[in-house]
Amino acid sequence: MIDTLTARKLYGAVRMYTGSAIFDDVLAPWIAENGDEVRELLAPLDTYGRWRRVEYVFGDLLEQAYAYSRVSDILLLGFQPDLPADTDTPWAHELHLPDRFVTITRDEYVSVFSALGMRRVDVAEFDPFFHEIVAVEQGEDPDAPIEIVSELWPGMMLGELMFARAGVTVRSGERHVVAGIADRSGMDEVFLRRYRPTDDQSLGWGHNSQWKTDFRRDYLTADAYRFNVDADKDIDEDAELGDPRLTPSERRDVLRHRCTVRPLANVPEHEQPWAGCWRLSLPRD
Repeated sequence: MIDTLTARKLYGAVRMYTGSAIFDDVLAPWIAENGDEVRELLAPLDTYGRWRRVEYVFGDLLEQAYAYSRVSDILLLGFQPDLPADTDTPWAHELHLPDRFVTITRDEYVSVFSALGMRRVDVAEFDPFFHEIVAVEQGEDPDAPIEIVSELWPGMMLGELMFARAGVTVRSGERHVVAGIADRSGMDEVFLRRYRPTDDQSLGWGHNSQWKTDFRRDYLTADAYRFNVDADKDIDEDAELGDPRLTPSERRDVLRHRCTVRPLANVPEHEQPWAGCWRLSLPRD
């Protein structure tokens, strides 16, 4: 039977692995045993509106997807830079960051999640739906648009659902993103990153309760980008929800990027606003 324990065991095996061939030793055998069932399990999430939570059941699809996103996070650590030396060690690092990183190639990473029904997405122009900013090269022209310099790890989608955004280095003017903020501010609704602090609803809970965390669902449909579809409120319905200090434009940026990308007008730089209570739909241009 496939349940969250299946993903939790895989997460533990990946996290504790000390060899040099994790794909051959751990991942490929796990896929051979469980891949088809997990692929069938996750399939209802692939289309916007196909599945929704009617009543809570432990280990439902949002919790299952979250568990596999944690496996992805551990596999991606080796592609990420170290935490800057002048940054306080995040609590998540103290609890969950291993003292070694597994070695996996991009093709092996893609192979793992392709076996679960996903596909690699490669979008040339920067878009916060598809891309997570890992490093910023600040352009001299403050109005210079955001351009992708390099991709550190690939992005994966399950049908219309964004499962894992690609990690990228960007070049941009400071009116769009600011180095030291866009690449170092806390990232919301993400479990673990080696290079920056993160915050999701699992942190602070016990051994079992932490797995009752929902996966955030962002969809790209034929007509719209749909961010955080399981949130209670549309981003324009209640400005006081979440952090009322944010302007409408700032709320959208924080929700789309999952982090702060430039200084906020009414929020001190050391504070991390949260926009996870909102959903947002934007037409595709």
